[in-house]
Amino acid sequence: MKWTHHLIYIAFFSINIYSSAHAQFTAEVKTVEVGDIKIAYYIRGQGKPLLMINGFLSTMSLWDPALLEELTKNYQLILFDNRGVGLSTDTKQDNTTMEQMADDAAGLIKKLGYEKINILAWSMGARIGQQILIRHPALVDKAILCSANPGGKYADKTSLDVENKLNNPNIPEMDKIGLVFTNDEAGKQAAKDCLARLKQAVATKTIPNDFAVSKETTIRQNRARTTLWNSNNANFIALKNIKTPVLLADGRHDIIDLPKNSVIIANQIPFAWTAFLDGGHAFLFQEHKQFSDLVYVFLQ
Repeated sequence: MKWTHHLIYIAFFSINIYSSAHAQFTAEVKTVEVGDIKIAYYIRGQGKPLLMINGFLSTMSLWDPALLEELTKNYQLILFDNRGVGLSTDTKQDNTTMEQMADDAAGLIKKLGYEKINILAWSMGARIGQQILIRHPALVDKAILCSANPGGKYADKTSLDVENKLNNPNIPEMDKIGLVFTNDEAGKQAAKDCLARLKQAVATKTIPNDFAVSKETTIRQNRARTTLWNSNNANFIALKNIKTPVLLADGRHDIIDLPKNSVIIANQIPFAWTAFLDGGHAFLFQEHKQFSDLVYVFLQ
C-alpha cells in the first residue's frame, strides 16, 4: 500500500531538503517497453537479482533506504514503478488488475534478460507477487511476500475503521502514519527515522525524486485492490498449485493486512515459510536489519 494517500510525498515536501555528502551510488532511472506501457526502473547492487514489487500507489522511491542499503550487500535490486505510478505509463483503458500488473512485472523480468529471479513483494505488491507465482511460475526462483492478502472470502478482513481512515481525504496525512507503523513510541520513532532517511536519500540521489501518483491511477488501483480483489476467490484456490519456495512475512501488529492472512496463505501453499517480526504493516522498515537477515537466510 502507499503509506496512505501520498503520506511520504506530502511529508517529504513539507520540510526543506537538506544537503548531504555525495553518495557513492546514484539512482539512474531507465524505461523499457512492456506490452502497451513503458515501465520505469533502476537497478542497484550486485549479486542474485531481486525484484522489488511495491504496494498501493507506492513508487519505486518509497522503499526505506536503510532496507535497500542492507539488501544491496547481497543482491542486485530491481526497483520499478507499477503501471500508471510515478514514472511508468498506462493505457487509456483501465486494465489495472493484480493479474495485469503481474504480467507487467513478468514482462519486465524478461525484457531485462533474466531467466529466473527472486521477488520481494510488499502489501498490494504481495498480491501482485501471488499472481506472478500463479501465472508465471517459471520466472521465479524464490518469493518473499510481505503483508500479504489472499483475496476474496478467504481473507481476514481489515476493520472498517482502518479502511475508512486509509481512504478518508479529510484525515491529515501525518495522522495516518500510525496505521502503517505501530502507534506507540517505537513506531513513531521508526516512522520519523524512515522519513528522514527518505529525505536524505533524495537529496543525495540514491533514490529517484519519484513520488507523484495521479488521481486516475489512485482510482484504478483502489478498484483493483478492493473491489476486484475482495471478490476474487480464484487467487486463493490457485495457491495450492504453487511449487516455488515462498516466505510469508508480516508485522505482529499489522492492522492493514492482518497477520492471520499470512498464515492463511502459507497453509495453502505447500511447504511455505512464515515469519512474524515486531512492527505493523511497515515492519520491514521498522525492523529492516532483522528482516534483511531473514531474507538472506531464506534466499540461500
